[in-house]
Amino acid sequence: MKIYKILILFLLITFSCDSKQNKVVTNEVVETKNDDLIILSGDYVFYNNAAVLQTNKNVYGIIINEKVNELNEKLSSIKKDEFDFIPVILKGRLKNKDKNDEGWSVKLEITEIVEIINK
Repeated sequence: MKIYKILILFLLITFSCDSKQNKVVTNEVVETKNDDLIILSGDYVFYNNAAVLQTNKNVYGIIINEKVNELNEKLSSIKKDEFDFIPVILKGRLKNKDKNDEGWSVKLEITEIVEIINK
């Protein structure tokens, strides 16, 4: 009987501990492949008509389109200078570069601005 009491006490102590940790997760793939769309979070920068999204594991060139212009307008009030990296969550399509193209080997075509993360 004594061993059961010790076992129950041990289980109560083990499972009553709060194992939740408050972590801010940035710069990683949030979701993958939904009708060829992917959601990525990372640090975004736009400079000299070129845009880049840097995640923990990869760096993606950004295909310039209307969504990029919209994102740049939203970020203009947040950016401290033109080289400032801003954390964002973006949805889009990944495309490999053509053999004759210069630049990043994988590019992201933004289809939706999911969130702009304020530091």
